Amino acid sequence: MPARLALALLSAVAVALAAWFAAGGTKPAAPPSWEQLEPGVFRTKASPHSYALVSGDKALLIDAAAPPEAVAELGARSVEVVLLTHHHRDAAAFAAAYRTKGHPVRAPKAAAEWLTPEGVAKFWKDSIPLRGSRTAYFVLPAGVAGVDCTLDEKTPVAFGNWTVTPVATPGHSRDHLAYLCEPADPKTASFLFCGDAFCSPGKLWTPYTTDWDHWTDVGLKPAAESLRKMAKLKFTHLCPAHGPVLSQDIAASLEATAKLVDEAGFQKSFERFSKDRLGNPPKYEFLVPKEQIASGGDKPWSKVSDHVWITGNTYVVKSSTGTGVFVLDPWGQRSADQVAKLQKDEKLGPVELVAFSHAHYDHFDGIHVLKTGEPREVWSLDLVALPLKEPFRLRAPFLDERPIAFTKELKDGESATWGGYTFKFHHLPGQSWFTSGIEATIDGKRCVFTADNFFHQDQFSGTGGWMGLNRSSPAAYGTSAAKVLDIAPEWILAEHGGPYAFSKEDYARRVKWGEAAGKACDAVCVSGDHRRDWTPHRVSVEPVLTRAKPGDEITLQVTLSESGRDDPGATVVLQGRGLFPDQSVTFPAGAKQTKSVKVKLPADLAPGLQVFAARTADKTGTDFADPYFAVDAGGK
Repeated sequence: MPARLALALLSAVAVALAAWFAAGGTKPAAPPSWEQLEPGVFRTKASPHSYALVSGDKALLIDAAAPPEAVAELGARSVEVVLLTHHHRDAAAFAAAYRTKGHPVRAPKAAAEWLTPEGVAKFWKDSIPLRGSRTAYFVLPAGVAGVDCTLDEKTPVAFGNWTVTPVATPGHSRDHLAYLCEPADPKTASFLFCGDAFCSPGKLWTPYTTDWDHWTDVGLKPAAESLRKMAKLKFTHLCPAHGPVLSQDIAASLEATAKLVDEAGFQKSFERFSKDRLGNPPKYEFLVPKEQIASGGDKPWSKVSDHVWITGNTYVVKSSTGTGVFVLDPWGQRSADQVAKLQKDEKLGPVELVAFSHAHYDHFDGIHVLKTGEPREVWSLDLVALPLKEPFRLRAPFLDERPIAFTKELKDGESATWGGYTFKFHHLPGQSWFTSGIEATIDGKRCVFTADNFFHQDQFSGTGGWMGLNRSSPAAYGTSAAKVLDIAPEWILAEHGGPYAFSKEDYARRVKWGEAAGKACDAVCVSGDHRRDWTPHRVSVEPVLTRAKPGDEITLQVTLSESGRDDPGATVVLQGRGLFPDQSVTFPAGAKQTKSVKVKLPADLAPGLQVFAARTADKTGTDFADPYFAVDAGGK
């Protein structure tokens, strides 16, 4: 090359470099909302994490936790598709915004009932109040118009040089998918975007979402299976929505987590713990014929003693000083009919007292149809009465919208008399926080009515189970079992047709079970404390439903650490959905705290049910609790 030409080229390069440096940098600016994992693969800096694949000027997004404006930072002019791992509102936060801009949003087939407008509307209609325990968590306040819920393992997605394969990973939710992203060049990095199927080694994010029902491991079992399924796949990076990216010891971490989840699932059953873990379970007898056991009130009455009868959930106690009766836990019309038949057959007098052991409708809604004497007494532990007299105050399962008026609300340890008997009420949390044990001596036998907490070891796995939504926990079971052990009754008057003779050894085992199950659940919790993490109620908003008119001002009570546990503090944002300004509440570290928030409803608020979510954040991440509230907006 002639020297003069080389000099000219060097001069041109120097001029270009000078211009580039003058323009403000030595390399292109990093996108402020994202971190790069590998060329063309990005993750949001903020949790919950969305992930993006970028090919040219197009992007594919995993979960809609980041807004469309953030994707523009990556130089993408269009979003080819948004793939949702599951329906939870942290993963789908901006799904509607992407649809508004015309971007396709695809989701698992099983997510339709919690993402489509019609599915979401039905969910909320059925959930306030909630009459069962089969529910979902973190459901959007309103469905996403145009969302495509057709993805399953048979529907891979091609994008640039990538093949994205859905992998069914139920557990965290019923509809959960992970996405295996494999490049055309097998020598380069590959990714499994696992959503919330895995959080970090040994940990599950919001483990209470595995409570698919109120008493079994029906959600924990698939959660463990999904972890093992992911461990068998080949990829180089495991990418969760909450938690760090894993690139080493992935399979071992997934397997170790699965074992911990297995143990938590095993501990859902006292029967398994007593028979399989401890061995040589004690023998003790039922007090009724086997036909009555596990019944629902459709069987003929069984006589437990001279003054006590049971069918299903309902007990009748005859007064020792007259012919009147006390009915405990009437369930619907069938109980009313059964009580009337018993009165006729046994020549019993009127119903003088009705009481409820716990706040599940199959133990109280018969009050609305039961024929009673007048005046009648209606009793309950004060904690049990709370959701029954104010059914729209709290989010809880198995409620009924008809309020109940009480003549007596007893505190823990308080006694009351009727019919020659003294009934001592105990707070006995187990299946539900809103549960009582009622101690009495009847026909010479020291008894405790234990609601649905403690069944015979051969019935329903030995307990009524626990779930976060019920405000129940292994720790609560252990404490309540210890209380019954101290009382040392002769009879346990359990419900669902299952009274049995008290066994000291059996209840000592139940105390041990509560401790062991608590440790197993602590192990998979991010905080290490199941009483903090295994509940959607760490933050709650009350009332869960307010009836108001457009333009009204409503008052809400926002509570941190409803259970009273010491809490590291959190920020809660009540999201107005554009109908009112978002309201932020900050709680410092401490035990239970409640703050009032006033919300002005817009004058043009549409009539009907309007649902609003609250987002939560603390030092561990965002969306650890599932608070929401609703307004039933009447016309002007």
